Amino acid sequence: MNLSLSANEARGLRLRSQHLAERSAADVGDVVRGIAAVQAQDAVGEVLAVRVRTTGLTVRDVEHARVEERSIVRTWAMRGTMHLLAATDVRWVLRLVGPFMVRKAKRRRQELGLTDDVYRRAVRVLRRALEDDGALNRRQIAERWAAQGLPSEGQAVPYLLNWASLEGVICFGATVDGKATHVLLDSWLGDDSHDLPDSAAELARRYVSAYAPTTPEDFGMWSGLPTREARRAIETIGDELECVEAEGTRMWIPESHVGLLDKMRGDDGTRVRMLGPFDPYLLGYRVRDLGVAPELLKRVHPGGG
Repeated sequence: MNLSLSANEARGLRLRSQHLAERSAADVGDVVRGIAAVQAQDAVGEVLAVRVRTTGLTVRDVEHARVEERSIVRTWAMRGTMHLLAATDVRWVLRLVGPFMVRKAKRRRQELGLTDDVYRRAVRVLRRALEDDGALNRRQIAERWAAQGLPSEGQAVPYLLNWASLEGVICFGATVDGKATHVLLDSWLGDDSHDLPDSAAELARRYVSAYAPTTPEDFGMWSGLPTREARRAIETIGDELECVEAEGTRMWIPESHVGLLDKMRGDDGTRVRMLGPFDPYLLGYRVRDLGVAPELLKRVHPGGG
């Protein structure tokens, strides 16, 4: 099947894929897993991304899911940026994307003097401090590193924390006195490993379901995987997908989304959703013309999100 979609039909399908057309009463973990992950470098944005896709959920619900239930986790993941991930997904996602993100930042780490040896020493100190004292904020961790003669100022600290997060050593814990803390991932979640035979294919499956219609290049941009890896992952699940053409671009949707097209044709599309900063609806694509007209993009997305 090779369907042709108008721009409005493609946008309407994306709204449905993103759970923005019909909000649900699902819990926070279901929402985060349903759109693969939620961008989380902005504390307000991550909460609004959940709220706009649901009914009845509040800031307290999101924090309860993250800190008390621990059904979701905030950590650095795709593209080396902060995301909320379902707790059951975080380890296999990090095993997939982490090595690519660590390699990508190698040159900048070298400029900061963060060699492999420095990192190994920093992780040993970090593990010991978090085992002994529990959750620590960035300043407290930097003090522990400084006491051992390790880099503890400027960008060195966030780069080391990012590296340790991408390798699954730490994640974010509770917010204490207005400051984010870091905890050992294994202590925070327990020993609950989830291995997948092809994690790249599974991430592609989650992504296409949440962002359809979309392209392998979009998936590569969103995930941070190299273009070759992203295309291979999409090809692996090719028998689960349907090809569509929108605005002259070849895109993919899950077979399960084909039925949504009939549903859309009886919908006048009249709805308003207020999206927060860094919302996945905008940041999930390499080319964003379908979501925002090119002449408006710099006003909507001036560079920060």
